[in-house]
Amino acid sequence: MDRNQRSRRQKSANGSYAQQPRRSMGSRLGLEKRNAPRSKAPPKKAAPAPHAPPRQRPAQEINPQKAGYRPGTPRRTRRVTQAEIIRAKRRRRLLGALGVLAVLAVGAFVSINLLFKVTIFRVESYDRSQPVDTGIYTSDELIEALGIEKNSNLFAFSTAEKTQQLALQFPYLEHVAVEIQLPAAVIIKVEPATERFACMYPGGWMVLSDSLKILRTDVSQPDGLILLTMSLPTDFSPVVGQNIEPKSYNSLLSETQQATAETAGLQASALQTLTEVRDGLQENNLFDGTTALNIQDLSDIEFTYQNRVQVLLGSETNLAYKLRLAAAALTDPEKGLAAGDKGVLDISTQRSDGDIRAYFAPDTPEPTPTPEPTPSPEEETDPESPTE
Repeated sequence: MDRNQRSRRQKSANGSYAQQPRRSMGSRLGLEKRNAPRSKAPPKKAAPAPHAPPRQRPAQEINPQKAGYRPGTPRRTRRVTQAEIIRAKRRRRLLGALGVLAVLAVGAFVSINLLFKVTIFRVESYDRSQPVDTGIYTSDELIEALGIEKNSNLFAFSTAEKTQQLALQFPYLEHVAVEIQLPAAVIIKVEPATERFACMYPGGWMVLSDSLKILRTDVSQPDGLILLTMSLPTDFSPVVGQNIEPKSYNSLLSETQQATAETAGLQASALQTLTEVRDGLQENNLFDGTTALNIQDLSDIEFTYQNRVQVLLGSETNLAYKLRLAAAALTDPEKGLAAGDKGVLDISTQRSDGDIRAYFAPDTPEPTPTPEPTPSPEEETDPESPTE
């Protein structure tokens, strides 16, 4: 019987094939059906479990591709303490603060470089007076000597260095200062110097200002200046534009006492004494007539008035009162000296009761020798005298 005949026999009366019952894959493989009921076994009494060890966290795996990897058993993860957590928080806060400061610094740097540019140069007097007195120099010379270009950074130079540079380059400025004024101005404050003193040093003469600034040097003594005598430093060499600091010497004190007094501030320095004498002479209208001033020995201070009266002041004790006495004696013809008197006015002696008296010793002119009569020619040749 061929295949077609077997197929026809298997057909049903209505002409369709007979449906064979389907068998699942599980039944063919001897497995239980999914929804088949299972026999319930009686529950077994669970034996008491032994004490289980504490559960441990899995060890962190180490990446063998990272630097510093060493083959071996993985490390156990260490528990992070509360102190470490606090330190980590502090570290994060610190890093945040540093980041904010860095941003502010960068912003300030950028703003300074972009905003603060030099566009204005101005020369002013210390007292803000107008017009500005720059002495023998001009404002353009001072501004050009700064060496600062326009539109440059306002904070790219040191004002102290520029001040020192101008002081040395322009000695006839008693005081000079370079300042900056936001947002874009450079200001030069000046005070001109005046030739006041002539001081001798081993190599010649120096012309000094009121603050003992060296204005110039000369071989011969300059005319019309106050002759200043003071103790110069050892190995002194004058430099135009610098200020002199005279030595403080007092013949009444030993070297140890003098050093102790100067260290303790009990004795005025030579520069302080000179300033006090100068201010006192100006207050009493004696400075214009002063022709010489000696502060070489601080125990024997003296000055000369109009080249005719030498005034002895002694030490700096009661110096203001002594200068008032000198003014009363020199400028009041009715109570003091006459306009033509010459001599020495001593105001250095202080009495036991604290009072100071002035004593004047006039110059005694040398007596004029009496001229002898000149013999006449007739007396020289006497005709009655016997001739040999």
